[in-house]
Amino acid sequence: MGASFSTAGNSSVVSRCDERRAVDNGANNPPPMRRVMTVEERMWQKCKDEPLVPIGCAATAYFLASGIKSFQNQDPRRGQKMMRLRVGAQFATLAMFVFYVGLDNINFEIAPQYQRAKKEEEERRLREQQQ
Repeated sequence: MGASFSTAGNSSVVSRCDERRAVDNGANNPPPMRRVMTVEERMWQKCKDEPLVPIGCAATAYFLASGIKSFQNQDPRRGQKMMRLRVGAQFATLAMFVFYVGLDNINFEIAPQYQRAKKEEEERRLREQQQ
């Protein structure tokens, strides 16, 4: 089915499926397949979309390694300074992450169903008072 075959009288005969495919001109063709991205490609895309997060992660790792090395070298002042910088870099990285995600996408409601029910109750009371 769907394949061309030859007979003695005709050089080639086209089946109905092939005719319909030629008439459609691609109208009923399935959508093109999307290639699935590999892990490396996804990470590279994320780094291009949100460049400050990997930079913050690298800074945090540097301050952590430097602080640990300072403590090993018996330099507590520098080690303490590096640990404070590490905390600052972690905070900045987290802030950039929240910035990229967007505060409008995060739901801060503690009990969303309760809050919605309470709001609907208040709106119903206001409508009753207006009537």
